[in-house]
Amino acid sequence: MKRIIVLAIGILIVTSVCIFLGLTLQVPESEKQQGLTGIYDVSETGDVGYVTYEDGRPTLYVKSNGIKQVAQLPPDQAISDVIMIPGKKKVLYVNSDKTLSETSKSVVHEIDLTTGEDEVLFEKDAIITELALDDAMVDQLFYLQANVYLNYSPVASEYPHEFDVHSYDLKEKIQSKLTNLKKYNMASLQVSGKEKSVYIQMDDDADADTAEEIFETKQRIFQIPLAQPDQSKKIFIPMDMEDLYDFVLVPEQSLLIYQAVAGTNSKGTYEYELFSYDWEAMDTKQLTFQKNYADRPLLGDDGQLYYMMDYNFAGRSPEYELFRMNLENGETEQVQLAE
Repeated sequence: MKRIIVLAIGILIVTSVCIFLGLTLQVPESEKQQGLTGIYDVSETGDVGYVTYEDGRPTLYVKSNGIKQVAQLPPDQAISDVIMIPGKKKVLYVNSDKTLSETSKSVVHEIDLTTGEDEVLFEKDAIITELALDDAMVDQLFYLQANVYLNYSPVASEYPHEFDVHSYDLKEKIQSKLTNLKKYNMASLQVSGKEKSVYIQMDDDADADTAEEIFETKQRIFQIPLAQPDQSKKIFIPMDMEDLYDFVLVPEQSLLIYQAVAGTNSKGTYEYELFSYDWEAMDTKQLTFQKNYADRPLLGDDGQLYYMMDYNFAGRSPEYELFRMNLENGETEQVQLAE
C-alpha cells in the first residue's frame, strides 16, 4: 500500500511539472509563424527580395551575391508587398498590422541596400496591399489602398474594401489619388510607363444592378490610363473564360499570364495553375502542372517567368517555394532562397 501511495505521489509530481513547463514555455501564437511567404520581387539584375517569418517576425531578405537580411519587424506586423527599385540598390516595402482592423495603418519604407538605412516614406490610416513601379517611370510609385475594413454581410468575414489606386512621387514626396472607384476588391496592380497606364484585376460589375447579377460577375483585368483614370478599359478575354486572379501582362507580346483554377484534388481542394492567353492568336495554354497553388507570376528582365508555389494550400501553414520557367521550352527550376 505504501508503494502505491509513493508511486501515485511521484506521478502527480511529474504531471504537475509537465503542466507547469507546458504553460510557461508555450510559444505565443504570434511567434509560431515560420518560413517563406509568397511576397517577393526580382530586380533587373536577377536579385531577389523576399519575405520570411522567423519566430513570427516578418523578415525581409535580399539575395544577390549572397543573402542579406535588410529588415525585421515585430510579430504583430506583416509585410504585404516588396518592390526592387529598377536601376537602384534600393528596395521598397509596406507593412501593416498582422491582425487587421478598422484602425490599422500602413507604413511604406525605402531601404538603401548599400548603407542599410531604412527610411519611412509615408504612413496612411488605411490598408495598403500592393506596390508597383515601372522602369520607365521609376520616380512614380503606385499602390492599392483600402479605406475600410468590415464585413459586407453578416455571414461574410471582415476584409479590406473600398479599394482605389493611388500614387506617390518619390522625388517630390507628393501623394495623389488616381481612381475614385471604391471597389469591393482590387489586386495584381501593374504599371506600364510605355502604355502610360496601370492594370488591375477587379470585378467586372459595371452593368450589374441586382444582387444576383453582382454575384455572377467575374474577375477581369482592366487598363486605366494615367491621363484619363475615369476611362478604364477591359482587356479583351473570351467571354467563357472563368475567373482570373493573379496575373502579369506583356502588352508588347499581346500576352497575358494568369492564375486560375485548373481542377480539384482528391480532397476537393481547388488546384490553381498558371495559364497564358495570346489575344492576337486567341490561344490559351496551361503553363504549370504542379497540382497545388501557383501564385504571384512575375516576368523577369531575363525573359523568364517567376512564380511562387504553395505546397500546403488550404493548410494552416503555407509551404512556399520560388520557381522560374523558360517560356520558350517550358523548363522549370526552383530558385534557392537559402544559404
